[in-house]
Amino acid sequence: MSSQLPNRIGPYAIEHVLDHGGTSAVLMGRHRWLDRAVAVKLRVRGHGEDEAVLAERFRLGAVLQAELDHPNIARVFDYIESPSHQALILEYLGGGSVEAALQGGPLPVGEALTIAIHAALALEHSHARGVVHRDIKPGNLLYGDRSRPAEIRVNDYGVARSQHLSRSLSRPGANVGTMWYMPPEQFDGAAPTPLVDIYALGTTLYEMLCGQLPFDRVATAEIFRRFLDRVPPPPLRGRNPDVPPTIAAVVESTLALSASGRIPSAGTLAVVLRAVAEREGITLGDTGETAAIASPAMHRLREIVAGFDGPLAGEILAALAVFEARVAGVPSVQLEPNGPPTGLIEQMVAGEADFDDDDDEDNTLIILPDGLD
Repeated sequence: MSSQLPNRIGPYAIEHVLDHGGTSAVLMGRHRWLDRAVAVKLRVRGHGEDEAVLAERFRLGAVLQAELDHPNIARVFDYIESPSHQALILEYLGGGSVEAALQGGPLPVGEALTIAIHAALALEHSHARGVVHRDIKPGNLLYGDRSRPAEIRVNDYGVARSQHLSRSLSRPGANVGTMWYMPPEQFDGAAPTPLVDIYALGTTLYEMLCGQLPFDRVATAEIFRRFLDRVPPPPLRGRNPDVPPTIAAVVESTLALSASGRIPSAGTLAVVLRAVAEREGITLGDTGETAAIASPAMHRLREIVAGFDGPLAGEILAALAVFEARVAGVPSVQLEPNGPPTGLIEQMVAGEADFDDDDDEDNTLIILPDGLD
């Protein structure tokens, strides 16, 4: 591959190879007139019977990623084709990948949660536009600077699926993605849904917290054995007891083998992770605010959380109530463990206040104490 690399692609001078595979490479480039560093994902055209489909898939991935405008999605600057190559020009992110960071072992809990929250917000943006990534994994999460994990970027929409795509660019029954991050339904030819990305991001977060994948053995047969026997992943805290039980429960719920048992959307995953992190006193690597997502998915989230082990469900629901009230500007009330639910927050935790999560024009969360309409 390296012997075929051009010295120049359009206005971009090629400086060196950052990464490479069999038919593609990621190159360090620089715009000759703007002096802007870029990453060039270069695909060498082939001559096989699948070439037309592979070329169209690469082009489609470029189009989909270019249409997404979110601070946690790698920006596309340009796309260039020639008879021998296809080139996607991306912002250069010099901090490396989460995969590379994991070579040093598990990440600090605050860093791992910050990455997961912001990756989830990027996926919420993608899903709202009908795009399922299908290949979320540590190698596709890139740091601009390792010291600023809130600026993580989701990259590589090369196998993404758009609900607006008129035809599939996958062979019938083909598995698209990276095996260790794929949920059971991704192997049976079902149309991909956002819950595919929820599972993959949950697997990635498990790996960030534990330093290993949620399998007893990393062997191809292991994944099929676990899926066929409906075996849940090994308990996260068994591998890293420093992770609080509430965090572990949320992560494990993203790995439910049944899609209906998973955290219902990327936006709600971002909310519940931040809410529980705040309740646990975990310092996150950003100063931004994750807005409460006013949508029907929040109702489903509470239903799923309510099914957790009793004390854990109570803690997580309480964290959600306090977080959402704070975001909505409602003064916080200290919970009394044995007293009657007199304050608004206490009523919410006790189930005596209702959330109106209908999707309003201004995305406002409306909290109604019991007895008010």
